[in-house]
Amino acid sequence: MNKIYTNKKIICLFLAPAFLIFVMLAAVPIIMAIYFSAFDWPGIQGIPLEFVGVQNFIKLFRYKEFYKAFVNSLEFVLFGMLIQMPIGYGLALLLCSYPKGYRLFKTSFFLPYILPMTATSLVWSFIYGANDRGVLNIFLKHIGLENLSTAWLTNTNTALICVIIAYCWAGFGYHMTIAFASITGLPDDVLESAELDGAIGIKKVFYIILPMIKECIKTSVVLLLIGGVQVFDIIYIMTGGGPNGLTNTPATLLYNEAFKYSHYGMGSAVSVFIFIISVSLSIISLKIMNRGNEE
Repeated sequence: MNKIYTNKKIICLFLAPAFLIFVMLAAVPIIMAIYFSAFDWPGIQGIPLEFVGVQNFIKLFRYKEFYKAFVNSLEFVLFGMLIQMPIGYGLALLLCSYPKGYRLFKTSFFLPYILPMTATSLVWSFIYGANDRGVLNIFLKHIGLENLSTAWLTNTNTALICVIIAYCWAGFGYHMTIAFASITGLPDDVLESAELDGAIGIKKVFYIILPMIKECIKTSVVLLLIGGVQVFDIIYIMTGGGPNGLTNTPATLLYNEAFKYSHYGMGSAVSVFIFIISVSLSIISLKIMNRGNEE
């Protein structure tokens, strides 16, 4: 058995299927996106590609809606870290503290994440419905706050925050699950020793548990960074980027440019930007967290 584990040919043989899938589904699309970003092309077979160099990127950075979309994606990242992570990790701590019936509660809290985003978006669209068709407006009317009713998803003041709330609700269960798995894997003797030394309650959480699950926290941060920059489906279904493009993200701009306006080169430029920003933010965040650990 040891010979098999040390045989490089066998190792490469078993890694080959996963490597081929990665190349076909990740590496090749990235390379093709970089290639098409240098051309002006409507995405229609038979029409020749017109080489424009970096003009698509120049146009992109002159596009006012692009900056608004990028800021919106950063808001998704920020609120994800301020809402999804605290709620997810807080629920994980509660489930670990009160083990009776934890399976039922863990399943209930994780359910929003496993639901298709399309279904989640439609449910929240129904909640935010305008006039008396929306659950939220009906609720406000019944408690005497009818003056607060509005068309939540078409109001320029509320559209983005409404989508962010739905986005955070759909994702907190995932962070709860990975935090729960990390916390339950901590050594009991370490936790018991900490309690004997007086580390109980909040002290135990901040000085013992959280430092010991730092790798789990890193994972959550990176996933929130990438997910916030790449968010698309919930925006597309709930608002379509409206009103007046105020809820657009880079991913919805990519879709509109490539498939709605037939600017395939511009859409590819947006996809390259999303890729670069996702990788850059992930590397920077990991370096910052690792530097804090070293200090």
